[in-house]
Amino acid sequence: MEDENLSAFLARVLAALFGGLLFSQSAEFTQQYLQRLGGAADEMRAVVERFEESARVLALTPDEAIERLKRNADDLAVRQGSDAEESRLRYEALEQRYRSLVSTAPLFRPFELAADPDWSIAERAAGDYRPAIPATGDGVLLALAGFLLGWALGGGTHGAVAMRKRRRARRATAAGTGSDIPE
Repeated sequence: MEDENLSAFLARVLAALFGGLLFSQSAEFTQQYLQRLGGAADEMRAVVERFEESARVLALTPDEAIERLKRNADDLAVRQGSDAEESRLRYEALEQRYRSLVSTAPLFRPFELAADPDWSIAERAAGDYRPAIPATGDGVLLALAGFLLGWALGGGTHGAVAMRKRRRARRATAAGTGSDIPE
């Protein structure tokens, strides 16, 4: 029984440490993702504004300019129209994600990011990500939340494994004595 208590404690500690580490780093990753997202939105805004300015010079709305390009006989112009349309949509999506993330309380930003990430930006952020010590209040709270969740999951996992071992032992004992013990 002593070994079981020790293994239960170790399972909880390891799961809690992993959970704490994971949750604490989510605040730093979210910050790095947010910076990349903002930068991408700024660059797309510049592209869209250049296109819109070109359309204004010709007394066209952006939609009219896109349609004009897409109806052009030149394949390059048609492609430019499609690209301009995609750029506008991409900018809107990036800006919406950025505003949504910025308007969320820092403690909940990792969950907001997880709900609707821009995968290309998230992959680049993950590729360049370097762990940081949770020095902000949000990072410390997320580390604690992860630690507690890990503690609970570690205890639950250990309990399930221990219960399965006890059932097997009872079945083996019952099979050896010939009695039926229901699960």
